[in-house]
Amino acid sequence: MNNKFTKFLIFPALVAGMAMFSCTEVEKIPVEHIGGYNTMDNEESEAYYANLREYKDQIYAYGRPVAFGWFSDWAPYGAARGGYLTSVPDSMDIISMWSGAPGRFEITPEQKKDKEFVQKKKGIKLLEVSLLSHLGKGRTPESVYADLYVQAEEEGWSDSQLEQAKKLARWDYWGFTSHDLSNFEELKAAHTRFAKALCDSLVVNEWDGFDIDWEPGSGFNDADGTLANNPRQTDLIIHLVKEMGKYIGPMSDPENKGHKLLCVDGVIGTFVSSCPEYIDYFILQSYGRVDGLDGYAPNTHKFILTENFEQYAVDGGRLLDQARYMPSSGYKGGVGAYRFQKDYDNTPDYKWMRKAIQENQRVFNEWKAAQEGTATENEQ
Repeated sequence: MNNKFTKFLIFPALVAGMAMFSCTEVEKIPVEHIGGYNTMDNEESEAYYANLREYKDQIYAYGRPVAFGWFSDWAPYGAARGGYLTSVPDSMDIISMWSGAPGRFEITPEQKKDKEFVQKKKGIKLLEVSLLSHLGKGRTPESVYADLYVQAEEEGWSDSQLEQAKKLARWDYWGFTSHDLSNFEELKAAHTRFAKALCDSLVVNEWDGFDIDWEPGSGFNDADGTLANNPRQTDLIIHLVKEMGKYIGPMSDPENKGHKLLCVDGVIGTFVSSCPEYIDYFILQSYGRVDGLDGYAPNTHKFILTENFEQYAVDGGRLLDQARYMPSSGYKGGVGAYRFQKDYDNTPDYKWMRKAIQENQRVFNEWKAAQEGTATENEQ
């Protein structure tokens, strides 16, 4: 049995009646994971979580940098806690579900409980992530293919014949009935329907946003020309983002009152130059390096630097360097890691993420204080 305790990341204003701490005090106070706030349901724990949720909502107006991570191997079962979302540091802000974001009929009772706790108690935003590579990916009902499986069995189709028939049936379902990949207007109309389905499903299945992993070329092995690998793929993906932006992302919430997030990672240049106002965060796969962000001014506050914990979970790689880095033209959006749950196996668990969150907040507070000091001097 794993009896390891987790030291939670503590929100500065812990509970009513307790001393107030500055943001640099984050992660200073150890609280047991098993037997800590996760297992409490009383006035003290509710006050703690209410403050924590208020802290998390600062992200909508970019009030501070965020802590981000891609989470894989989601398995909230048994005494070993590495597969639980509830085991991540409290001050994680956004988690992209690299294990997949199952629908309400596929999610297990244990996953449902785990998911709802981090969302409703801790205020962590959980994103669906997808390598969006073709029309209808992840949203085409299996019923579309039912008759084809029967026909393939009766007529002895090869696998390639069945896959071709399924592709055309999927195209038809979304309204791309001409099957002409140069028919841009019909493809746009089909992607308009696809965008709404992507966003509607987030509401139905209670996910907090979408992370578009855009990696055209070698990153996609299932492109069919309807999105990636189309001669007008840039126009199509920008159209899809703008259609999604009607329902999620900052353009759907001009007053920053709260919305489902729209993020992109992978090859982000297309979005930075064409539709930055539609994107909450650009997530840089800056694995093993510290990317300079000054070239992205004035939007540096939207950029998150990330390390690869599939490779560097033991020593943290350059995560702390990324956390300490501040562009000269402003402040960065945050810091995070790919498959960050692998950091759970360090001692203490989530060792590098905790240190990175501290450093991320420290350098931001120093930058903010300097800005306020400059403003005061200018007023005198």
